[in-house]
Order: sequence, then C-alpha cells, then structure tokens
Amino acid sequence: MQTIQKHMTTFAECCSPSDDLYTLAKKMKENEIGFLPIVKDDHLVGCVTDRDVVIDGLAKEVQPNEVTAENIMQEKVITGYPDMSVDEASRLMQDHQIQRLVVTEDQKVKGVVSIGDLAVSKNADQAAGNTLSEISKPHPS
Repeated sequence: MQTIQKHMTTFAECCSPSDDLYTLAKKMKENEIGFLPIVKDDHLVGCVTDRDVVIDGLAKEVQPNEVTAENIMQEKVITGYPDMSVDEASRLMQDHQIQRLVVTEDQKVKGVVSIGDLAVSKNADQAAGNTLSEISKPHPS
C-alpha cells in the first residue's frame, strides 16, 4: 500500500493567525505555493489559499496590513496522516472537493499532499484524475 508520506511535500512554510495579507502573499510568491497552513503554538488552526487572499482580502479593497490570516482563514481544515493510503486520501479529497490535504500528526503540520503530488505515483495517476474530476463537479450544498 502506498502512503501519502511518500508523495507529500514536507512543509517548512506556515503562517500564524496574526500574519497580515502582505506576509501571506509574500510567502506564497517566494515559495511558489498557493496554500499556507496557519499554526498557533505549533498546532494547526486553519489554512489560507491564494484565492482567500484575493477574494476575502484584496478584492474588498482593504489595506494588506490591516487584515490578518485569522480574518480570512478557513478554520475547518481537512487533514490526513502520514500513513494514510493514497486511495484513502484521494477519496477524502473527492468527498470534500479539495485539492490539498494537510498532513498532521498530533495536530502538528508534517506536510501537504496535493492532487499533483498523487499524480506522481504511477499507481495513483488514475486516482488523481478521478479526484480532480470529482472536485470539478458541482455538488449540492
């Protein structure tokens, strides 16, 4: 059984709830990423995507230093664990229509696995394609 630990990106970059939009955007640009886990006291408390920064922050014409991660973060974060199978992670991503899964151990961020990471695996190509297809479908709320 292939686990997501083999495919996840170990995540060195996280932000705190008090980091402002400018800091979030700068970290995303510097690291060429569109997703940041938000941690407080080494525990995951939320996440912010590049879309959150633009839609919930900049598009509302606020000053980037006046809005913090805590103001725009998603508090409900779907997580996986390092020994989770690729298939289980794919199903979880499909069920929640997400493209990234934060990998945690004892509520501490260990990494992030994305659809792209899963596609790297020969055996996971189909799972990644299915996941992307399911995420793209409209689902009733």
